[in-house]
Amino acid sequence: MKPKICAVITGKNFKESYKMLKKAEKFEANLVELRIDYLKEKNFSFSRFRKLTNLPIIATNRPIGEGGLTNQPENKRLEVLFKAAEEGFDYVDLELSIKNLDKIVEKIRSLGSKPIISFHDFYQTPSIQKFFEIYRKESKVGAEICKIVTMAKTFSDNLTCLKFVDEASKKDKIVSFCMGRFGVFSRIFSPIFGGYYTYAAIQRGKESAEGQLTLDRMVKIYGLIGFEA
Repeated sequence: MKPKICAVITGKNFKESYKMLKKAEKFEANLVELRIDYLKEKNFSFSRFRKLTNLPIIATNRPIGEGGLTNQPENKRLEVLFKAAEEGFDYVDLELSIKNLDKIVEKIRSLGSKPIISFHDFYQTPSIQKFFEIYRKESKVGAEICKIVTMAKTFSDNLTCLKFVDEASKKDKIVSFCMGRFGVFSRIFSPIFGGYYTYAAIQRGKESAEGQLTLDRMVKIYGLIGFEA
């Protein structure tokens, strides 16, 4: 078994993003996520970035209310994601909270990209029943990948999340783990329980979420426990 790792690119401009992409390739990440909301460069070329690698690329433009950095009006924020889809990005991350999400999903697919529908709870990890309730909503709107990320307040929250992954991944592509210092266990083991992939930072200081390990460290951990990343 080979757990998949998505390396998160949080560069401020094209040059920095390119360097991070090369590091992702060096440590053999399976896909990368470009955090568009971290970019400070106004005329960033998605098409040029797409041509730099054969790895699948996820476009994410996370609003402040969902744990991101962009404060763009919603229509402008989505237009950026449409542009990334048009210019060859493989996946687009869309928050479950988006209005008329089913129509947005249809448009993303029509542009040749696949929708990841995501839900984040930055305060707690809910019951497994709530996990399945969220998952059903994501699946209903046409998610290619259903993503549910919560905050671990205790170590046992990891177990709730992993039980959900173990069951739901038998039917759909699932990405789910816990954030925070108590959630590291689920970040590592989610792909082993059936999660489609997990996330890792390119380097220390460039994390996009609390508890995110670096790519080289994740690869080393998987090697130590007998799973090649």
